[in-house]
Amino acid sequence: MGTFSQQTEKSDLSSIWEQQLEPLIAKLRAFPQIRMSTLGPEGTSSEAAAQYLIAHLPDKQVECTLYPTYEEAFEDLVNNRSNLFIVANAYQGIDQFYMSLKVRFLLPFVFETPLYGVAAKLRSPWLNKSPLTISTHHAPSSLIPWFLPHLKKEYELIPAHSTSEAARKVQRGEADLCITTANACRKYGLEFISRTRRIVMLWSVFIPENIKMDKLKKGVS
Repeated sequence: MGTFSQQTEKSDLSSIWEQQLEPLIAKLRAFPQIRMSTLGPEGTSSEAAAQYLIAHLPDKQVECTLYPTYEEAFEDLVNNRSNLFIVANAYQGIDQFYMSLKVRFLLPFVFETPLYGVAAKLRSPWLNKSPLTISTHHAPSSLIPWFLPHLKKEYELIPAHSTSEAARKVQRGEADLCITTANACRKYGLEFISRTRRIVMLWSVFIPENIKMDKLKKGVS
């Protein structure tokens, strides 16, 4: 099986999403200091989404801490070590954050992810493996038939908390392939062996329950 070169272009709706982002950015400018928490390690779509927000706040002091799971990033918010928690709405456990009485939902935003695809180690003999092991987190696992439409081999899924953790499992030899992002491919020395695509995704932003936006407008956190 050869390497696919097909890549989807970024959506022509991006200008509309930028306009919809303005109310969130306006609220974030009211924060004296922003301490974000989200899913890591480096290379995740969550990190890219956080960097997307940071790029719209050039005059703000912003820190971003990455955690192995969304739950740990959420606890960072609950314990007031961060004041902004970013989570993808595609996450299967997102309901626990919306139902929590310890945080406040602020606003959502749309962010088109880095390219997703199936990746392997450089010059990996994965074609000779049977059955294959594919590391992935839950959300993109249903895309395997799209990424590899001609794959006839049996495969076993190896769970991961993030696309970057999935990439690291391949890097360490714990899986043959992974569903991951272009960012994680570069970070962990992998290459795509499938066609690729971006994913248009909604992201939710939460703040501590004790932060009142009317006080923030007056410069009080």
